[in-house]
Amino acid sequence: MPNAENFSDIQSHWAQKCIVQLAQQEVVNGYPDRTFRPESTITRAEFAAMLVKAFPNIKPVRDAVAFTDVSEKNWAYKAIKFASETRFFEGYPDRTFKPELVLTRVQAIAILANGLKYQPMSPPTETLRKYFDDAADIPSYARSAIAAATENFLIVNYPNVRKLQPNKNATRGEIAALMCQALKIENVLPPQYTPWSEFLVIPPIFDGAESFSSGVAWVKIGKKYGAIDKTGKLLIQPEYYLHYPFFEGLALVTIGGKFRYIDRTGNIVIQQDFEEADSFIEGLAAVKIGGKVGFIDTKGKMVIQPQFESAIYFSEGLAAVRVQDKHGFIDKTGKLVIPAKFNWAFSFNDGVALVVENDKSGFIDKTGKFTEIILDYTLTDAIGNFSEGLARVSLSVGEGYIDKTGKLAIQPQFKSALPFSEGVAAVYNGEKFGYINKKGEVVIPFKFNSAASFYEGLARVEVEGKFGFIDRGGNYVIKPQFSRSYYDFSEGLASVYLGFDKWGYIRTPL
Repeated sequence: MPNAENFSDIQSHWAQKCIVQLAQQEVVNGYPDRTFRPESTITRAEFAAMLVKAFPNIKPVRDAVAFTDVSEKNWAYKAIKFASETRFFEGYPDRTFKPELVLTRVQAIAILANGLKYQPMSPPTETLRKYFDDAADIPSYARSAIAAATENFLIVNYPNVRKLQPNKNATRGEIAALMCQALKIENVLPPQYTPWSEFLVIPPIFDGAESFSSGVAWVKIGKKYGAIDKTGKLLIQPEYYLHYPFFEGLALVTIGGKFRYIDRTGNIVIQQDFEEADSFIEGLAAVKIGGKVGFIDTKGKMVIQPQFESAIYFSEGLAAVRVQDKHGFIDKTGKLVIPAKFNWAFSFNDGVALVVENDKSGFIDKTGKFTEIILDYTLTDAIGNFSEGLARVSLSVGEGYIDKTGKLAIQPQFKSALPFSEGVAAVYNGEKFGYINKKGEVVIPFKFNSAASFYEGLARVEVEGKFGFIDRGGNYVIKPQFSRSYYDFSEGLASVYLGFDKWGYIRTPL
């Protein structure tokens, strides 16, 4: 076989990288004249020979059919036997295999989907109509398999992603593309030719990518970070290491070891020398000067003089600060409106804040008074502030939720629990994650290896090492396919890993 890199006829072919990868893995072969012939057709026997090389570890599920037209002397006998035993191929009703028959696209896709045991998750007709303009041309026998193949991102349609061309003879280049998808060989095919690519809005060209905030997202190019807009245009050149998300139009970065605030164009708008600094929340940012913490506004003006040992960002108009060794709360004028008497204090949320005073922990209102919620359960510790009227607590028997009267609204029964968001919360039963409503009823079954809270109508979930997104009904809106996914949807976009350490952005399907 000629060197895969040196096939003389694939240099300008859309599947070139894929063909090279398969040849290097000895899944496909070239010809003695150093060609691959990507536009030539392929026979059923040739496809069977590819399958045995690509999936040598798939175990037989039945005895091979004794095809009347395939003798043991046939060059592809062993491959055809494997393809029959593993149920990639079924053969014809007259017990023939027809090894020299040219393969169509629909046959090739159905063969892979059946052999890989793909099953459709949604009604096939609905899936096919959604993705293919020529769905009506798909033979009835293959509709379920093609729908399952679509949901598993097996299909590649060149040059029109919405044209399946099911009854067209498959080319060697097209078969190579299908094989790369089936083998999960990443980043070797143009993503715009796979049906799910309707969600891809910014190509996978970054070494890292973070959530959008204020219409801007930090992306890693090489070893440094820059920022892009929602079209993928680079707004800020990659020149930063330490950086924070944009809030209220400004982002905190370090330049030469010093904290600076930049705008969306990368211009420095606040450049005083701060020992430490935080992002802007509710119009103010905590900064440290001379060992003390104060607050500046978005113009850089010091509106609350440095006087505190530490401070947490403003939330609901108040910020927790430390005066000597106690915590209290200030308003936006810097006035201490709740005395510094707590051993620890967290930010306000839903009108209350979690605090610890001596040996007592509980929630206070904005006057500083303890509410009815005093955490005096045996071995109880508050593990989260209120979110949508409920707060997570941990008992010796597990984690549950309390309401604002201090009563257990959802009995402690979970190994772990996340805050409520958009009416539901992700919880872990010790084996899988699922989602409950505020009555404690399971509304999305326990079937995920990990799960995040809902944002913008979608939740990020993981199944067997792959990440995807579900809607509030628990349906996969974007099926688990990404091997890495650290961020949720924000401002309609989410960053996803698309292979070879490259990240891009998908849009929300909702």
